[in-house]
Amino acid sequence: MQPQHLKFHVAALQFLNDINGCGRLAAACFPPEPRGARLRIVLQALDGSLAGASHQEIAIALFGRRRVEEDWSHPGSHLRDQVRRAIQRGRYLMGGGHRQFLM
Repeated sequence: MQPQHLKFHVAALQFLNDINGCGRLAAACFPPEPRGARLRIVLQALDGSLAGASHQEIAIALFGRRRVEEDWSHPGSHLRDQVRRAIQRGRYLMGGGHRQFLM
């Protein structure tokens, strides 16, 4: 057995022990996806876009009316760009990019 694989074997044994002991896996077996917050924004932006919402309406749903009122007309257009990129990324994932995401 190679040392780098040892931690996976130990974890598998711990999971098996959890199942034997209480009939289910512990919540620690399912750590949160580090990209989860960003992916949530991407999928919500895509959903809004597919439903026909404007970029500003999507921004309000994602970030709140107050932030959009404060930042939407900012010269740097950072909030607008963030919404555009989220929609673009969502369309990429919908068009087949999800396969690469899952790997």
